[in-house]
Amino acid sequence: MTISELTHEQLVGLVGLLEAVVMADKTVSEPEQAVLSDIVAVIGEEMYRAVLEDADNRFADLDALKAFLQTVENQEVRELIYGTVWQEAVATPSVNHGESELLSWLASTWAIQV
Repeated sequence: MTISELTHEQLVGLVGLLEAVVMADKTVSEPEQAVLSDIVAVIGEEMYRAVLEDADNRFADLDALKAFLQTVENQEVRELIYGTVWQEAVATPSVNHGESELLSWLASTWAIQV
């Protein structure tokens, strides 16, 4: 499975999660920007903007995002989303506490072996 095969709803979860991880340290580094650019290249800028707007409207806080992520049932989709977000998180030399905590929660919730 690839990012281009995700449904709109699954992309909303991916982009919302990416936004939460990227903003955990309040900055977007060049390596993080490169990962985001790769996703935009795959799904297209128009789709990315639509999905980002949808995520921003749905997820007022981290709890809302977590509640949504718990509804993702397909394990292949879970692994793709987790792997993509993990790649973004480790794009910088250090993963901060907020990123680490969120990724740990997600791995546990989604039964991802790390």
